[in-house]
Amino acid sequence: MIRCPLRRTTLSLMICLPGVALGEDAGVLALPDVTVSATKQDTTTFNTPSAVTVIGGEQLDTYRYDNLAEIAQRTPNAGFTGYTPNSPQLTIRGLGFSDDESDSTSTSVFIDGIPVHGKTLGQPFDMEQVEILRGPQNLLYGKNSMGGVVAFKTRDPGFTAGGNANFEYGTDNRMRAEVAGDLPLSDNTAIRAVVGGEKSDGFVENDTLNDEGADWKSRFGRLKLLHLDDAGGEWRFGLSHLENHGGNDYFTTRDLASKHQSDNTEPGRNNLEYSLLTGEYKRELANNRKLVVLAGASQSEWNYWMPESAYDAISGFDAKTKEFNLESRLTGVDGDFDWLVGGYASHIKRESPYLYEMPGMFVSATTADVDGDTFAAFGELGWRFAPDWRAAAGLRIEHYRADMDWSADVTGAGFNEVNDVKARDTVALPRFTLEYQPDDQHFAWLTLARGYKASGFNIYATDASSAGQSYDPEYGNYVELGYRLRDANRRWELEGVVFYTRLRDQQVVVIGDENQSLTDNAGKSHNQGVELSAKVRPIDSLELRAFAAWVEAEYDEYTDTDGNDLEGTQFPDAPRNSQGVSATWTPDEHWTLGVGASRQAKSYLYPQTEYTNDAYTLVDANVSYRLKNWTVGLYGKNLGNAEYFGRVANNAFVPGTPRSVGVSVGVDF
Repeated sequence: MIRCPLRRTTLSLMICLPGVALGEDAGVLALPDVTVSATKQDTTTFNTPSAVTVIGGEQLDTYRYDNLAEIAQRTPNAGFTGYTPNSPQLTIRGLGFSDDESDSTSTSVFIDGIPVHGKTLGQPFDMEQVEILRGPQNLLYGKNSMGGVVAFKTRDPGFTAGGNANFEYGTDNRMRAEVAGDLPLSDNTAIRAVVGGEKSDGFVENDTLNDEGADWKSRFGRLKLLHLDDAGGEWRFGLSHLENHGGNDYFTTRDLASKHQSDNTEPGRNNLEYSLLTGEYKRELANNRKLVVLAGASQSEWNYWMPESAYDAISGFDAKTKEFNLESRLTGVDGDFDWLVGGYASHIKRESPYLYEMPGMFVSATTADVDGDTFAAFGELGWRFAPDWRAAAGLRIEHYRADMDWSADVTGAGFNEVNDVKARDTVALPRFTLEYQPDDQHFAWLTLARGYKASGFNIYATDASSAGQSYDPEYGNYVELGYRLRDANRRWELEGVVFYTRLRDQQVVVIGDENQSLTDNAGKSHNQGVELSAKVRPIDSLELRAFAAWVEAEYDEYTDTDGNDLEGTQFPDAPRNSQGVSATWTPDEHWTLGVGASRQAKSYLYPQTEYTNDAYTLVDANVSYRLKNWTVGLYGKNLGNAEYFGRVANNAFVPGTPRSVGVSVGVDF
């Protein structure tokens, strides 16, 4: 039986809203219906049969959410782990806590439909919105979306010449400048250009390094073209690039980390770069058909080097990834039936070296080069078998094949290599959805699906035996039941979701012989939980939002390499509950004020269950004033200066981001 600690929170949240409904006024501005592009059928947030959170680009900019970690901390049942604040690994409903040490991931990240390496994403910029779909999304996205999908959508070019510039200054001498502009080339063609840069001294104090061990600077840009052809087609092409270079003075003792201090004598290095090319063609065809073709390529590089003084050793890597993707899909409606068919292909090449050297004593230098291909065909058939009911059955057949060449030069063992290690998966990924919508105010759904996380390699192995063995894929059987309710004037909306995933062969990273990181398969695990949310607009100028979530993510059958029986143990970086509230007030055309608070419950710190993050609450606020084409704003994040950590390794801790405040000045032209 599920015991939910959120009963009081949930009851309070739901009691508050009927009072709002007592004075319904059709003149009050309705809550917007936002299109969710990640469903690949352009559903809205209200009639999407999945737990989804959509954060608009304006909110990302206003609150200055800089990375995936800050987004996750304010999302139901989401969290993060990471070696640095700028390279977080997302967790959703407890899944994904060890992905940054593995060859596979639990959550896929996309920009304009093209996958990107989430840990090298850095700071999202010039985004229209970000969509977070929780729960397995393998029918549409295939491998490595067991936890969910994060889909960023960039802003389109406008057909009116103009743009905006924004300048910011904040805590830790943080300075940021961004300029964006639209230029129509014809009645049917326009381009949008964005360029910017940012620098900061970082939030870690280190007297030895003159507080420069965690400083960083970035530069970014995007060029996007939109063309509307005479046949009704929409062509979009985008070229994006981001560089974030900085120090890596984060791992230190718990006492120093809690005060955002360090005593390392070298800064280390944490450099992230990615380039992304995206292309999309959309066209409405005759007879209610729609064609979409996506093509893209990405290249990323992560240079991660620990301060030598942290472990009295040189430790780090220069990892590179290249990926090419192509997808085509066709949707249609025929009477009571709707359907989707598609095909997908991708190629990925990953270079994953690692060096650990204690000068004059010990050296372990490994390399792992992985080449992988994925081919898939997928489809879904929906049937409105009654006026209020729709059933949809879908299936994805996916084949994944990868090969690895590995080598190591280790003191005492000499040079070893293993070539052409193989991983092969051919999987069937079904999904069944039942929807009930008697009117525009009610929407309910039941989803049954199979989740899948691809097999892979022990890329950080230090001996040939471990490197020569690929690990098994991870599977999950998933059920989700959800219900949404709103009033006739769309002034308020409620949502409730319950879910359960039965995991088999869950992939977990363990520390093997010689302190090497290896991926193992746990016997059985599960996650189950509840997610509740509400939003209300009592008057035109005020919007209130709240959520309360609970998750039990535990091992059922698993004994780790130290012989510890972890049955009944909650996964690391998986708080059992989280809550959030926010308010946005726009009293007139000049002023906008916002405030939000989110709480994460106590959780284990990956990878060691003896260390925990205590419960913490983040409080954010912003205020802006607009006069003609000028806007001046103030923002603050983690205003209570809550203490938390992102990672622990060998008794060294990575601190969470402390309080930060800033001022911004923007101008439209």
